Amino acid sequence: MFNDYDNYAAYRQEKINDGTMLAHQYVEKPMMENMLPDLSNKKILMLGCGTGDECKMLIEHGATKENIVGLDISETSIQIAKETYSDIEFVVDDINNLPFLGNYFDFVYSSLSVHYSKTPQKVYSEVYRVLKKEGEFLFSVGHPIRFATVNKMINDEEYRIIGCNKNTNEIYGNYNSFKKHVETNFTGIDKKEILSFYIGSPSYHFKLLRQTGFEIIDFTESSAIEDLKEINENYYIRNSELPQFMAYLTKK
Repeated sequence: MFNDYDNYAAYRQEKINDGTMLAHQYVEKPMMENMLPDLSNKKILMLGCGTGDECKMLIEHGATKENIVGLDISETSIQIAKETYSDIEFVVDDINNLPFLGNYFDFVYSSLSVHYSKTPQKVYSEVYRVLKKEGEFLFSVGHPIRFATVNKMINDEEYRIIGCNKNTNEIYGNYNSFKKHVETNFTGIDKKEILSFYIGSPSYHFKLLRQTGFEIIDFTESSAIEDLKEINENYYIRNSELPQFMAYLTKK
């Protein structure tokens, strides 16, 4: 079953807490934290918040618990978030149709959630609507260098590649196309969660954001932090040179 968020919510939280989701702890989260502005006195929406673990990071950057609202489509994820962070507001709803008044939030934060929408411009329009003037939107999505590749056997070795055959019109991967991607074994080797999401090029998201009215302040392609080298050197090498995620900081 694709995107069985409820069934995997508790397991995902367990993997986050024990530090075994390497991409989360050593690649995507450091990228996002480095792009966070000062959140003091700001009303904040966590879009696609899952079990809410990033509340801690937002608070470290000046946010207060009474000014954070978390939203996710998974009822089980929100239940866990409420139990873990009982003094923070969490709601179950859809990132494509936000249940908030316009001009309500100062900052919207979204970690690897926008790419679950097959219509990202709808998400961007909704975020733009609920943001106050000068409000900011920080979000991450999967990078096509990682997720628009194909697996190919070469000399009995498995490679993940993107490119072309110079002598034919055979293409490997789909960097410039906005397409659904299916990823298996997302949470760990002992439980094979299957997720489907949509991958587009950096320029694809740039254009949609500008069409929506956003000013793009910053853009980052992920690179693994040094701490990962001691834990899994091969994973560190791959994710130091090849981006797995990308993040945008925009302003209304």
